[in-house]
Amino acid sequence: MLTARDTVRGLTIRQPWAFAIAEGFKTIENRSRRTNYRGQLLIHAGRALDNSVPIVRYSRDAAIRLDQLGGSHNFWDARARIPSSVYRGPHPTLALSGVIATARLAGCHEAADGCCAPWGFPGQWHWELADIRQLTQAVPRAGALGLWKPDPSLLAALDPTP
Repeated sequence: MLTARDTVRGLTIRQPWAFAIAEGFKTIENRSRRTNYRGQLLIHAGRALDNSVPIVRYSRDAAIRLDQLGGSHNFWDARARIPSSVYRGPHPTLALSGVIATARLAGCHEAADGCCAPWGFPGQWHWELADIRQLTQAVPRAGALGLWKPDPSLLAALDPTP
């Protein structure tokens, strides 16, 4: 479990990109700026859904997994449907407005020709993600721009990863 003493930051990412990270398919996050931060990240799925993303373009396996979970129409708002100890709710990696995974930001480099394919975009900074672990349930929270510092109550709400 992460504690407030650990260096932890949150990163808000639109769906279905957050899904692809939480499920372990996408290990590169594209950003317009570099970062010097290295360490633990909370992968937060933003409230907006990027409907223009055909996930199959980047990974057939990710598209198959998304279909196994019911497809892109099964994204759900974690703030509106909080699971109980009895009812776990919809699959956590399909949540909107919630923390769905943890990862380690291991590095950052400027895009080079063909590097980090298929997830790395040209003209972007590639944030390298490692040790990705999805949560067993999404933790509701509003997002923020850039890297943000989670409050102690959010860290306390995170469950141990499987």
